[in-house]
Amino acid sequence: MSVQSSAVLFALSAVIVAGMCALSAQADGKTGAVLQIAQNDQPAADAPKGDGKDTVALREFMRQKLIASNQILEGLVTEDAEMIRVAADRLNKLSQAEQWRVRNDVMYRQFSGEFQRITEQLSVAAKKGNMDQAALKWMDATMSCIECHRFVRGVMVTKE
Repeated sequence: MSVQSSAVLFALSAVIVAGMCALSAQADGKTGAVLQIAQNDQPAADAPKGDGKDTVALREFMRQKLIASNQILEGLVTEDAEMIRVAADRLNKLSQAEQWRVRNDVMYRQFSGEFQRITEQLSVAAKKGNMDQAALKWMDATMSCIECHRFVRGVMVTKE
């Protein structure tokens, strides 16, 4: 990877980390509201019932997503393809878990399917050692997260 590519990747990484921190801070304050929507508007098959523990469980699940995301970013910055692959596979597996689906409508399923395809492509790029492709796929995954969270927050606002 050239010095210029490394500088661009570093700058993009800094922007992504800042955005994820902001999303994380917002999510921590609104996790219960997201779960409330899941319970009131087409819940996933085994969405937990509101006993207080569900908010903690969802927050922990979201934290696992952020941990895997940070590992991908670290792998990109350090050019550790195996770290990227393992974390991308972890995100993909998390995206297939029941806890992932806080909604069960067409738009949300589309966001989830797109995210799964992107994380699969990210894993393949890492397996091939193609760091530039992995960086681009990580940008795609990040944008997918941002767009989906924006969608869910928009639904929350209209429901309140």
